Amino acid sequence: MSRRLIVNADDLGRSRGVNRGVLRAHRDGIVTSTTLMANAEAAEDAAALVRDQKRLGVGVHLVLTYGKPLSPVGAVPSLVREDGSFPPRPHLVRGKLRGEEVLAEFRRQIDRVTKLLKRTPTHLDTHHFVQDEPEVLWAFTTVAKERGMPVRNQSRAQREALRKSGLRTPDQFVRDFYGTEAVTPKSLLALFGRIAEGTSELMCHPAEIDDALLTSSYARERPAELATLTSPDVMSAAKERFELITFAQL
Repeated sequence: MSRRLIVNADDLGRSRGVNRGVLRAHRDGIVTSTTLMANAEAAEDAAALVRDQKRLGVGVHLVLTYGKPLSPVGAVPSLVREDGSFPPRPHLVRGKLRGEEVLAEFRRQIDRVTKLLKRTPTHLDTHHFVQDEPEVLWAFTTVAKERGMPVRNQSRAQREALRKSGLRTPDQFVRDFYGTEAVTPKSLLALFGRIAEGTSELMCHPAEIDDALLTSSYARERPAELATLTSPDVMSAAKERFELITFAQL
């Protein structure tokens, strides 16, 4: 069995620096795929940058823990705080979410990304791993089936549940390229050696630092990710070990 690898950059649209970093990581590095945050400040800028990148898969990074919903606040009361914004972390919404409200918001986010890109997104994933929440996983599965879109899975059990629902998803999700010690070329090369046969997705967060990104708890590491993802040694090893693909090829 061969090894196929999707290298997906999360958080497209989070800031202009993220957008520039993702584009560089694709053009000059190993990133094959990215997911766009429909409600983020730089979403329109992101779409303009990637719209014509035919080799870059662009999906939707479904959001419940950043910014504000695209739905009218009154229509999604279980998703928002008193000021109408999403809570910043998944644990703050645990046990409070109504699945139908999540589904309605996810539909709006997918529709906006589709409009911005002027084409159908390649796949779906979620910001801050919120699909681990049962109500969110139900909505995530439902909207993916409605739209016929492949999805990220975050565990073996989730992978099997998603496939049982008829959805296309990779064999393995690799989340270990994250954090100061893990985003060096040496660490990524070692990680390549641990990726199993089959189709895997490697999550990453490349960016160029800008003021908007400094509000993120994960900011300083992103330029290091960008440097690693465009490292000649990493590029050579990735092309030697894997067939680099997008979710559209699942």
